[in-house]
Amino acid sequence: MTTIIIPTLLTDPELLQECLDSVFSSTTTQTFEVMVVCNIPQEKSKKTLSKLHLYNATVSHMGVNAGFTGAVNAGIQKSNAEYIVLLNDDATASPDWLDQLVNTQQQTQADMVASTIYLGGSGTIDSQGFTFYWRGKAYPLLQKRGTSHLKSEQAGCLNKKKNIPHLSGEGDHWLNNQQFFTSNTPKFFREPFGPDAAACLYTRKLFDTVGLFDDRFFAYLEDVDLALRARKAGMYCALAKDGVAYHHKHATSGAFPRFKATQDMKNWWRIVLYTYPKKSWRKFWPQILLERGRNLSGWMKSLALAQKAKTKYTTR
Repeated sequence: MTTIIIPTLLTDPELLQECLDSVFSSTTTQTFEVMVVCNIPQEKSKKTLSKLHLYNATVSHMGVNAGFTGAVNAGIQKSNAEYIVLLNDDATASPDWLDQLVNTQQQTQADMVASTIYLGGSGTIDSQGFTFYWRGKAYPLLQKRGTSHLKSEQAGCLNKKKNIPHLSGEGDHWLNNQQFFTSNTPKFFREPFGPDAAACLYTRKLFDTVGLFDDRFFAYLEDVDLALRARKAGMYCALAKDGVAYHHKHATSGAFPRFKATQDMKNWWRIVLYTYPKKSWRKFWPQILLERGRNLSGWMKSLALAQKAKTKYTTR
């Protein structure tokens, strides 16, 4: 049994309808249920929901905007399914998407399964899961990227004179530092560190072992934090290469650059302070602090852009 959880603010009902249509018109052989979790009070969503074809989806309301983490956690707690599948309300799934995710999990026994996510309306792959650096950085993993992560010295990441790592490069890539994890060997070629939570699968065992998403994150980087906790517990991620979803990125989140920059800054600090093992701090503290400085710089630039836009609007 699989539970598909779709968190929504109902900011774009048409996109949510497309999302539901894609799920319920799938060719899957899996038994599944769909939970739509609304991050607004029921009285405010009633009119909008009445205009949608919800099929047999279950709808629940948070009462307030509890963020991505709050909505998804509520769905997970209501589900008894073996598999928890997440799908953003501004994403659509290919007909065999669910089959591809579940089959990949069953073949690999991975507790996290990433989709191949295309940017909506284009032929551009946005991510196939993400890769991770201990400086506090996660990048979308793309099939076309290089595969030399294990050759950190050849990549020039070690200052051989002083025998210390450079502040950039591959030296802090997770594949070069597997001593921080219970399971030290990647299971697959091009293995993602974790899945993009916009369209992915987690096992029930994962949540029973490491807990739910951290509600304090609200939105952004919650999938990085969860993947890191799962990796520390010896779990791993597989890519369902043919499990295709299409994501209209940030179309319904109401995310502004200032909000995202603020969330990125706060949530990376949460990850490095509360989820990182102490040994990683001892080894990579210069890179970690430098990257947090970059977060701060990005946040300050977002404030300046927001102020500039506000000034332009008020002087029209």
